[in-house]
Amino acid sequence: MLFAGRKSGSGLRAGANGLRRRPGQTAVEYLLVTVALVVAFALMYRVLSYSVAREFTGGGRLITTMYKESPF
Repeated sequence: MLFAGRKSGSGLRAGANGLRRRPGQTAVEYLLVTVALVVAFALMYRVLSYSVAREFTGGGRLITTMYKESPF
């Protein structure tokens, strides 16, 4: 009874009239998803590059303090 206005047998098939999209809408959706993914990966790159550089700096300090020459 939920789909009373449709012909019997049409159901929720992929090709049903209610599920068709215009080509322009699909292109815009693809562009939006592409832009969102590019922004997400760019942010991940910036955060991880900063984090890795900081870890290397800390590791370098640890190594140089471990191998300082002792007076004994």
